[in-house]
Formats: sequence, C-alpha cells, structure tokens
Amino acid sequence: MRRLIATGYGEPDQVLTVADLPDDPPPGPGQVRIAVAAVGLNFLDVMLCRGEYPVRPRPPFTPGVELAGRVVATGAGAEALAGVDVVACPALPHGALGDTVTIDATLAVPRPADIDDGVAAAVPVTYQTAWFALERAALHAGETVLVHAGAGGVGVAATQLARARGARVICTAGGPAKTTLCRDNGADVAVDYLATDFVDAVRDATGGAGVDVIVDPVGGDVFTRSLDCLAVDGRLVAVGAAGGTPPPVDPMRLIAGNHSLIGLSWGSTYPWARPDAVAQAYQRIFDLIRTGAVRPPVNRVVDLAGTPAALADLADRRTTGKIVVRIDPKEQP
Repeated sequence: MRRLIATGYGEPDQVLTVADLPDDPPPGPGQVRIAVAAVGLNFLDVMLCRGEYPVRPRPPFTPGVELAGRVVATGAGAEALAGVDVVACPALPHGALGDTVTIDATLAVPRPADIDDGVAAAVPVTYQTAWFALERAALHAGETVLVHAGAGGVGVAATQLARARGARVICTAGGPAKTTLCRDNGADVAVDYLATDFVDAVRDATGGAGVDVIVDPVGGDVFTRSLDCLAVDGRLVAVGAAGGTPPPVDPMRLIAGNHSLIGLSWGSTYPWARPDAVAQAYQRIFDLIRTGAVRPPVNRVVDLAGTPAALADLADRRTTGKIVVRIDPKEQP
C-alpha cells in the first residue's frame, strides 16, 4: 500500500515522500479499516511536518487528519460499519494520506451517500472547527463576527456558517483576489490587510462599536491587535497560530471591555472527547450543504504524489479555499 511519510521535521516538500509499505494487519477489536477516497489538507499538516503542532508525532509518521472513504474491514464490535461511507479524523501518527488507514471505530461517522467524496473530505477540520468556534462564542442572529484569513479553509467555513446563523460578517484577507473570494462566500465587508489597517477598517465598518465575535486562525500580532476590534462583551476565539504564537494577554485588558478569550483546538480534542456533539454537528453541516447555505470551496485537487508541493503552497499562503487529495484506487499496487 502507498502512504505519504514524513521522514523528519521540516518543510513539507522537503520531508514528505510516497512510500510503498506492507498492508496493515487486520483491524483489532473496536477498529475499522477505511479505503481512503479523499483527504482534506490543512495548515496543521504543515505544522505537523515542521514539528510545531501541539500533538508532535515522532518521524516517521503520516499526516492527514480528515478523510472521506469507505469501511472495508472491521474488528470485533465494529461490524455495523462494514461497507459504510464515512468521514473520519485518524489519530496520529497514522494519518489519512495513504490508500487505507485503520482507526478506532468511534472516530468514523457515517456520511450521506449524496455528498461527494471531495466535498465530504473538506468538512471535518475546517467546518467542525468553525462550527464549534461559533458555538463556543454563542454567536446569534444580528451580531457581527470578524473572521481572519477569510479566504482560507477555516475562514470560508466560519463565514458561511456565521451567515447561516444570521450574523453580519467582516473578513480580512491579503490581496484583491482573496477579498473577492471572501465576498463570494458571504462576507458583508472584506478588508485587504495588505492595503489598509484592519483595526481601523473594522472600526469604520461598525461605526466605532467593534465586533461581537472574532474567529482567529492567524495568531501572532493579529491576535493581539484583534482585541482592539471587540465590542463590549465581545468574544475572541483563537483557533490557530498560522502567523506565530500570540504574546501573553494582560487580564486587565480583558476586564476593561468585559471581553472573553476562548481557545479551541478541535482536531486534538473533540473527536475523542465530544463524539456525540461532533456527529450531530456533521449532520447539521451536511444539511446546510444540501440547502446550498454551505458550499465547501474545493479549489484545488491533487494526487498523493502532488501533496508535498500543495502543502508547500499552503505554507506560503499561495492558496485559497480548500485543497483536497484524491486517492485513486487504480494507482494502488
């Protein structure tokens, strides 16, 4: 079987290689083997390759934390999933980027047959992260949300889901092409942070009041400056640090504005700690896909061999929307 292997820590196109390996042993009790059809790529795959993600598997390991596929073998106690189309988030170090992957059955969630593999593979990390970010922030209709990196996977998901909740959305992104993408996905205001100061732009767009909720996958200085964008009783949800680790926050700064700071790491926590809530969120998201309220933007499809270069582009912010890896069964040995 083929599997993408990280042989060390470093940039994805330097440390990843496609290897032909022996088949995995049969699934054990409570496990399933999935024939992988499609894998969604995320910035956390870049962080895994660099050794920067909070969960830090030792090389050699396989990245890829979200997939769509079909259960082709089951262990004792998991027989009900035999032949079922699923979405899943494998546990590291045995990630999704290969022909097959064996995982705990509790991590596999049945998916509707009418949802395309590539679309389904774009849902788990980005849409679940955005879903629970808005849940944790208690965003409701009529409020305003600021979404950073609005042209990225989590950004697009948060924009679409916030609009589905009846919220007004302000996005930040770098350059005219990305701000256009933000508006195409439902942003009421799209701020080009390369051309203007986003704090000033947010203040202008809200009449000086600020926003009720911020979804921040960027971190670094963006996180710190975002605190100046919050309205009274505003909530900032930190979901990533693609732009670097944020500096410490003085609690008095939060107290002064009645602000709440919320941390969220969906992929390293929710599939294991909140499986029922995750399954319910999947069904709600799939329902929104059927109505057209949510449209996962699969903007680029690559094969397994093209994955290292695609992740390098993701690392350098040369991408928009979602990259999906199609695993072609005809290429399997």
